[in-house]
Amino acid sequence: MNPIKVQTTVDEATAAAIPAFRPLLGKRVELIALQADAEPAELTERKLTLDELLARRIDAPAGAAPLTDDDIQRAIVTGALDGNL
Repeated sequence: MNPIKVQTTVDEATAAAIPAFRPLLGKRVELIALQADAEPAELTERKLTLDELLARRIDAPAGAAPLTDDDIQRAIVTGALDGNL
């Protein structure tokens, strides 16, 4: 499904037809129309909230020792160098 994009200035007719646009009266906007019955994932790529991100954190395997700041720094450097130290 292809979205329809329109750039326009919100005028009285638009604000009367779609009251949610009233605060944008006189402002230049880009309107994007998508089919309403599309799957939510098709409509927009939603970013996770902080709570959702924390809830999806990977659990360490049983028996794994906690990571130190040095361990994390080493992993970042190793990854940045593509594993070639």
